[in-house]
Amino acid sequence: MREYILPIPELKRLEPILTEYFGYRRAMFECDLLRAYHANYPNGIGGDIANKYMVACPYLDEFEADDGAFDYKRYTPRPASTSKVFDISSFMMDTDHEISIDLSDDLLPKLEKLLQEYGEFSNDTIGVVLFIVAAIYEKHSNDTLDMEITISEDTLPYLTRVRPEMLKLYELLNTKRYSPNKKETRVLNHIVIDNGVKKITLDNSCYWLTDLLDNYLHIYLGVDSLEEAQQELKEVYAAKKGRKTSNPACELVMYGTFHLLQKYSLLRTKSQQLRMTLDYMGLLFKDGDFNNDENTTNAAIAYLVKQGYKPQWKPKPIEDYKFSPNNKSTEYLW
Repeated sequence: MREYILPIPELKRLEPILTEYFGYRRAMFECDLLRAYHANYPNGIGGDIANKYMVACPYLDEFEADDGAFDYKRYTPRPASTSKVFDISSFMMDTDHEISIDLSDDLLPKLEKLLQEYGEFSNDTIGVVLFIVAAIYEKHSNDTLDMEITISEDTLPYLTRVRPEMLKLYELLNTKRYSPNKKETRVLNHIVIDNGVKKITLDNSCYWLTDLLDNYLHIYLGVDSLEEAQQELKEVYAAKKGRKTSNPACELVMYGTFHLLQKYSLLRTKSQQLRMTLDYMGLLFKDGDFNNDENTTNAAIAYLVKQGYKPQWKPKPIEDYKFSPNNKSTEYLW
């Protein structure tokens, strides 16, 4: 590993760009900032300065909520905590110190060569951002990237087993059939429940059960259409034999690098911007992780833009999966 020395004022200057294009969060370098703090302030700092950087602790009362799946306490705003702690990261970001970031031995010279080849070596914005993104991906690959996403013991069971069942149930509830007079009717006029011992048929009177399930799935599944549910079932949960799973990190780096170059690069043609994007990705990812073709990449970026793509890093064990946008709980996932 080799150290890349990053002045903290440079990181602070580039935070808005990194956030917009690459899903950056300050927590990603919290450990590096903490090391720099202890190195430069082994005896801490004075109380007067520390008082300027006191922040409220998150008020986590998830375990005080009732166990009911529709308990309002899980979704209503919670009062702010009165407890405060010294925010080391915010303090360090206002200093002129530097942090050291580990990169693979051969990555630094390759990045420098890439920037020289495309005439961007003296471009402080392009060069430093691409170094920082490489460091972020290095942390991600080593599963040491802090993204402020809490993983509980129920997270993986929810993502791998419960959520696909919710998607199938949503698909069932929202699949239509045609009556003889060609008018759409709901499939679930009658619902059969069979537990292997006894079977009952429910009339679903006044849609009491399907409405209840719709409300439940709105909270814990959080998809907006039948097409969206079917697409997720196909892309995330269908058998992947014979096809390669897409790499979310590839999509993120592709999207961010291209848009970074469009706005800040000296490269004037889209073809050059796409080529540099792909060459940069070639330094971070293995052969076969992405399609190294300009036309395919251009189409992929256009699709992401059309879908309203927002860059977001996720811990490696869960990066291929989705959470419900309507459920803010980290403990109660279903």
